[in-house]
Amino acid sequence: MSLPKYDVLKNLSSSEIEEKILVLKKELLYLRIQNANFSNKSPHLIKSTKHQLAQLLTFQRQNYQTPLKKGVKKK
Repeated sequence: MSLPKYDVLKNLSSSEIEEKILVLKKELLYLRIQNANFSNKSPHLIKSTKHQLAQLLTFQRQNYQTPLKKGVKKK
């Protein structure tokens, strides 16, 4: 199973990205439960799901980040 490319995300809308994030979080929860019960036959799916989720969250943060409010100073 090959990992998805980052360039594919550029064609998705923000609602599609949010939907995929929710689906991957649910899938990751299911895989973790399977792993805890020793019934997981393919542990590589956890790694690929985490990777996909990280890509989506990074893309979402980079492209849809809200600007900082004025008057708020960073330390």
